[in-house]
Amino acid sequence: MGSISSVGKMVTDGWKNLLTGLGSSADKKKSTRHRIDRLLPDDKLTSIFIEDGLGTRIVKEMPNDMFREGWDYSFPSLDDVRAKKALDVYKDIMESIGVVAKLRAGFYWARLYGGAVILIGALDGQELDQPLRPERIRSFDNLRIITRRGISFDKIQFQLDPTMPRYGLPEYYPISFEVPGGNVDYSKTQLVHYTRIIELHGEQVPPDANDLSKEQRYWGLSVIQNAYDNLRTMGASLGGVSSLLEEFSVGKFKLSNLADILSQPDGKELIQRRIEVNDLTRSMYRSMYFDKEDDFIRENVSFGGIPEVLYIFMMMVSSCSGYPITRLFGVSPAGLNSTGEGDMRNYYDRVHAEQVATLEPIILRLVKIISAWQKVEEPYIEWRPLQQLTDKEKSELEREDAQKEQIKAQTWKTYIDAGMLEPYQAAYLQFGDELDKIPVPEGYELPPVEPAPEPDDTEARIAELEAKEELSETEQKELDELRGKL
Repeated sequence: MGSISSVGKMVTDGWKNLLTGLGSSADKKKSTRHRIDRLLPDDKLTSIFIEDGLGTRIVKEMPNDMFREGWDYSFPSLDDVRAKKALDVYKDIMESIGVVAKLRAGFYWARLYGGAVILIGALDGQELDQPLRPERIRSFDNLRIITRRGISFDKIQFQLDPTMPRYGLPEYYPISFEVPGGNVDYSKTQLVHYTRIIELHGEQVPPDANDLSKEQRYWGLSVIQNAYDNLRTMGASLGGVSSLLEEFSVGKFKLSNLADILSQPDGKELIQRRIEVNDLTRSMYRSMYFDKEDDFIRENVSFGGIPEVLYIFMMMVSSCSGYPITRLFGVSPAGLNSTGEGDMRNYYDRVHAEQVATLEPIILRLVKIISAWQKVEEPYIEWRPLQQLTDKEKSELEREDAQKEQIKAQTWKTYIDAGMLEPYQAAYLQFGDELDKIPVPEGYELPPVEPAPEPDDTEARIAELEAKEELSETEQKELDELRGKL
């Protein structure tokens, strides 16, 4: 068999037409190249977040939707009483540390600046540069949010031993703590052990992107970065439309012998006074006077096509930011019978995926700490549905459930009337032993319940006796009596 050898030659292909210039050096598209533009600095990101409402929505709406409906704790291995006690423990501690507000803010700043950390404010008698010991916690008071800017990346101490589980990951974070007070802000940098830190990352980038710094490759980029060009284009377009509105209708005077009048010493003043008088007296209740060759016309700027162009910009911003246009701008998508329901359903699926991938591990880590501290069972996390039913959908669902129950009841009645089941058997098959748990009101007498008939095993006993080779006198007598019953 022949062998295939690699040749150090790159083969390119594509459409090319020498007559039209397609694909040749005359094709302008051949000169189009993509490059990494200037990355947004932190002060620019802050400015966009504060001053641009659309930029604020891009940053905040995803975390808002992730936390909007919340989650439930379930304890499948505990009975109802113990599960209720464990639930109260977790809910009280989570509320006391403000877990929803703090985590949501952490996601805000991680998405805005490209990264943040959450410092677990649990007091266990150890210094911050020592591992957290949950079983020794005396109090769990807060969660502190520190943006990427509050961490000196070049001073992070990474694990460099390839035999260790955390190889390539931080062991200690240099956190800059700033406390505003009086005329001077107090600032202190402290090394913090990784067991006391929860990392939040921005938009991930390729780990070997040489055009980015090590810090950017580790933490990620702001969510504003991808949408910035389209945000800028849309802002400039809206500014242009706003300027056009100021010139929407422009009045023009046609004056005969204008050049001759202006050549006179007081010609300029005569023209200005004439125009001022016309501007001041122009009204639907007044008339205007002109020479037979003079005229006044009003020209309007056409806005035809502008809404369609702006809608395209809106779609581009939505596409780059990852939001459906219905969620980001609050408008329905264009098109016949378009409601945006499909887009919102896909968006909620994405939000749920973010909940499971990024938020749930953080909650479970806090749960693990509380469990070791309070000596309670660790729960499962169950996310509440993001898409809520409307009143009409709820009524339709209730009607469908009622129809199903009616069909079930008719089916049981058919079985009972046909003699296939007794009422108590149908009740047990439908409800199990749940009816026995219903308390009986005091003084209320339940109707007598007929005992279930004993199973008839006459034929089985006859077969058993007949199978014996020799019967005793008593067994023979029993066999005769059983045969007599049949």
